Amino acid sequence: MPDTAEKNATGHLPPPGAARTAEFYRMMLRVRLFEAFCIDLRKKNEVIGNTYPSLGQEATGVAALALEPQDVVFPSYRSRPIVFGKGITAEDHFIELVGGRDSLLEGREVFHHCSWPKKGLMPASSMIGGWAPMAAGYALAQQLDGEPGITMLCFGDGSFGAGDLHETLNLIGVWKLPVLLICENNGYQVSAPWNAMRVQRGMTPYVEPHGFECHEVDGNDADAVYEAALAARRTVASGKPVLLDCFTYRMGGYSSHFAEPRTGHEAEKAEWEKRDPIALARKRCLEGGMSAAALDAIAADEAAALPASWERVRKAAR
Repeated sequence: MPDTAEKNATGHLPPPGAARTAEFYRMMLRVRLFEAFCIDLRKKNEVIGNTYPSLGQEATGVAALALEPQDVVFPSYRSRPIVFGKGITAEDHFIELVGGRDSLLEGREVFHHCSWPKKGLMPASSMIGGWAPMAAGYALAQQLDGEPGITMLCFGDGSFGAGDLHETLNLIGVWKLPVLLICENNGYQVSAPWNAMRVQRGMTPYVEPHGFECHEVDGNDADAVYEAALAARRTVASGKPVLLDCFTYRMGGYSSHFAEPRTGHEAEKAEWEKRDPIALARKRCLEGGMSAAALDAIAADEAAALPASWERVRKAAR
């Protein structure tokens, strides 16, 4: 099965419909299954690297499918869906997790710090917001060199308190850098809810004054994210930076080693689970005429591919 959603001759996915949503469904399932697989490996002490899961936030990943090959992404450590959307495979990740012979990091770190520059995927950082200035610097180089590509900069709303982020937003706006800003707005900074950290949940009141065009997006609706990202990329390429504020929710724990630090959020979580992005995509596919059997086959393919990839990498690393 394909490692990324199949694109048509124009470089983008087909028009809205069940076939396109099925590709989103496949990619989101892949991310969820991959992260659960990695967490299980950690629990069994088969690996020492940790995972920062994006359970419930997988729809943000389709934003990367709206990019062109010359575009680059600077992800956050929880941007696994976007990393997969840019074309990085589960096997690529496993190689880094075990420090395999073809590892780019050569075993020095875990995959959320890895970059795949040849595929347009740049480094993330454990320093909250620390990747933002790097992204602005890359976008400045694109601008000065007259390159056609843009830079996608991803951050969670928990990065809002980082001074690096605010300084970066100012520079992007003043210099009109070709940056598409993606906020994975899940409403939490580790265990602190958004209203304990800032006055407004949305990023528009804070980012728009820096010169960005800002749009709020249902971050659990893959079709909405993709359409918004397509339009935003055109705007960025024309000379104006854009923020897509993707409202979503982290339905799982903080990380494989930090479990779930939130308390008293059960009712809130239950409400958001009704908007599970994968369930929403499946429902839309069924309404569009796809059969449950076809969707189950996609899920079975993705579930079978992961252990096979892991075994190949594990054996090669011996």
